[in-house]
Amino acid sequence: MLTYIKNQRRNIKQAIFKYLQESSEHSISFLGDFTEYGSVETIRKILLQARMQGLVPHLSHGVYLKPMHSRFGEVPPPMEAIAKEIAERNHVEIMPTRSTAANILGLSTQVPMVVSFLTTGSSRTIKIGKRATKFKHAVPRNFAYKGKTIPLIVQALKELGEANITEQTKSALSACITKANDSHTFCEDILLAPAWIQTIIKPIIKSNNEALAAQQ
Repeated sequence: MLTYIKNQRRNIKQAIFKYLQESSEHSISFLGDFTEYGSVETIRKILLQARMQGLVPHLSHGVYLKPMHSRFGEVPPPMEAIAKEIAERNHVEIMPTRSTAANILGLSTQVPMVVSFLTTGSSRTIKIGKRATKFKHAVPRNFAYKGKTIPLIVQALKELGEANITEQTKSALSACITKANDSHTFCEDILLAPAWIQTIIKPIIKSNNEALAAQQ
């Protein structure tokens, strides 16, 4: 019986290690992905062995990342992509917040060491090397927007502050609004923004709409 159990665990380990070895670099695995192989405790022990052998660093509770290597060393993973994948797995919504939103929109050239998101899920921080992804639980009102562009702009401008909005900032926002594919949501979404942000954004939207109409 003991020999059978050892062989069974060995087979489970081989199957999981094979899966991890063949998975693409920077792919994320969750503890729940392997429960079909055996008990949670058995899987957790096998994944611990995988971590000790460098196959998959442990990101957070039940979350593992397949590393990517180049001739210069380990390549940092795209934090935003990891955040989106974790959010999809947990069936929660996320929204880039503050410095992360400003960086995405090009309003800040500084790469934040902590990539921050509001979430409908629980608050947590996932560290990867010197960087981290932080999820902060937010009230549903933050996710009442129908589109993605206006809430991203709102978060970015909150980071900059009303006193720091320059013509260069407005020009960058105009470019963002012009390229947006959710312009049909602007009229409703802008009403959810703070008054001072509405004052900045509404003229830009109007100007872009007039320019678009003139081209048609």
